[in-house]
Amino acid sequence: MNTKFKITSLLIAASLTLAACGNDNNEETTNQSESKQTETTESTSDNKSENNDSENDNSSNENSNNASSNEGDELDMASFSKSIEDAIEEAKSRFDGQLTDIGVSKENNQYVYKIELESDTEEYEVSLDVNDLSVVKEETEAEDDENDNKYFNYSDLVKVEDAIQTAKDNVNGKVTEWSTDFDDGNLYYEIEIVQDNGNNVDVKVDAYTGDFVESDD
Repeated sequence: MNTKFKITSLLIAASLTLAACGNDNNEETTNQSESKQTETTESTSDNKSENNDSENDNSSNENSNNASSNEGDELDMASFSKSIEDAIEEAKSRFDGQLTDIGVSKENNQYVYKIELESDTEEYEVSLDVNDLSVVKEETEAEDDENDNKYFNYSDLVKVEDAIQTAKDNVNGKVTEWSTDFDDGNLYYEIEIVQDNGNNVDVKVDAYTGDFVESDD
């Protein structure tokens, strides 16, 4: 009886050991499966993050390209929030002087009003954003006696919008910038036009009469 009891006990013990091993294997398999699922989830999340980063980069590049492509667009002063009169008034609020030059050009890929004023002792130049008149660039220096600068009041001139239209009536192309220019004692609007063939043409319009004077390419 004792021998049979021992054999039976050994068989039971062996069965329990095998069952325990089986449970351990199942737990390891389950843990491995869960680990793989976690890795898969993390990998998917990482891929989504990388894809989002890539989309953001592409969006930034598109915006940059759009900004670059706008460089060839025509100057449209009607789209500006502030007028040239507003810009002149703002400049005079910053410096007490007489008007020697005005214009519109691009700085850092944005349109600005460029205003120059002069006092008895100093020359002042400021670039103002065309939409909010914030200062983009500002400079003051000693007045140079060698430069015989002329003064004018914008209210005495033909509106620059009319001068631009006169320039376009005589030269085909897109207006990109303009400024005033004294030449031989006369004041002109000098308007730059880019033609379809890529040529840059400078058109002069009398600032007081609005008459077309000449074009120079």
